[in-house]
Amino acid sequence: MKTAVQLLQNVKAYIPPADFYRAELPAMPVPRGGGWREGGLCPFHADKHAGSFRVNLETGAFVCFACGTKGGDIVAFIQQRDGLSFPDATRKLAEDWGIA
Repeated sequence: MKTAVQLLQNVKAYIPPADFYRAELPAMPVPRGGGWREGGLCPFHADKHAGSFRVNLETGAFVCFACGTKGGDIVAFIQQRDGLSFPDATRKLAEDWGIA
């Protein structure tokens, strides 16, 4: 059994934020390049207008300028969207992405 630190390191090493957001945000426009990009509709509120949700394809950070939700990486995204603790969000990512 891996320690929580090892699991987190594996999740961050093996899940590129760009791939993660393409899978999790089907309405996100096809990204061109890295850095901050349009994320499509915000998954944290009943968003009807694209443009206020942004994701960073290099770090995994995200922010919604409409509802104020923000986080620093893909683990924080799963925590907030699914209402999970940090360890549970890390485990969910590892399981969903096949990381041992």
